[in-house]
Amino acid sequence: MKKKSALFMAILVIICSICFTSCSSSKTEKRNEKTYAQEIDEIGIFDNSVDKAMPQTVIHKLITEHFDSPLSNGKTVKKAIFIGYDGFRADALENIKNDKESAVMYIKNQGGLYHTFSGGIEGKNEQATSTAPSWMAMLTGGWGAYNGITDNSQMKNSSAETFLTSIAKKGHTASFTTSWREHTQLSYRPDIADAIKNNLAVEYTHQIDDTATYYQILKYVSKPEGCKKTTAQDPDVIFFTLEYADHAGHDTGFGNQNENYIKACKDNETYGYDIIKTIEQRSTYNQEDWLIIISTDHGGTNTSHGGQSPFERHTWLSINKPIDITDDYLNYAIK
Repeated sequence: MKKKSALFMAILVIICSICFTSCSSSKTEKRNEKTYAQEIDEIGIFDNSVDKAMPQTVIHKLITEHFDSPLSNGKTVKKAIFIGYDGFRADALENIKNDKESAVMYIKNQGGLYHTFSGGIEGKNEQATSTAPSWMAMLTGGWGAYNGITDNSQMKNSSAETFLTSIAKKGHTASFTTSWREHTQLSYRPDIADAIKNNLAVEYTHQIDDTATYYQILKYVSKPEGCKKTTAQDPDVIFFTLEYADHAGHDTGFGNQNENYIKACKDNETYGYDIIKTIEQRSTYNQEDWLIIISTDHGGTNTSHGGQSPFERHTWLSINKPIDITDDYLNYAIK
């Protein structure tokens, strides 16, 4: 009896060892840190080089300038949508670059696809390459020294306005949709309270998952012929996040050599592309001046992120209007 028990335990140890080795191999960083930047450039789809990467704060500049600029001939209203792919590593773009229904490439072909970076300025005002500080940098146009968010589980400074708030104060409507609870529960709590108290036209909604987020955004952007919508139902500026890639990265590993991660990135793209095509089918589309941006908050390595490795810092943005990159874009940050 003891021999059978000992044999059983030996077999169990072997099985566990095999499973551990298999799981560990899927979570091991497969790229070389020293050559990663070059490998990203060699994908051949970017409109700037890694050494000319813009800070992710530049998205604030792009969106606010869009609303401040005059309307083109025949256009009657400004619109913008910022699609956030959480945890979508730069090298993962290699897997979608030839997809006919890639939202990133569809928008890139109208404007451009550009290298950006997360994590603050190296050696000066670094911050975690994590969800809250990264999206906050893009929405406020400044790093943690300005908005108060240098890592997750922090609340923003009420004085650091997001572009949603500043644009709403100019008479536009805005929306923020996410399935990551910390955004609405903590990080943006001052903005939510301020919008309620001052009757500011910014709607913050929390969804249970990416599918629910997708349907919420479809409600915002759909506008068939004869459809009558209130201004709240048809926001002028929309920001939302999809979490598929980040969840897969934490579960099985970040990087474009992980099948689970690749699928998650493509799931993001399915929703993103459908939302963009729905915008183009709006009955009022020809009278609207749309700015469309897709970007990510951070990369990752193994099953985590937050550090300053190139796998975590290298990010990107796709936009439907080309950027003439000047020093103003390369150095943009409110603080």
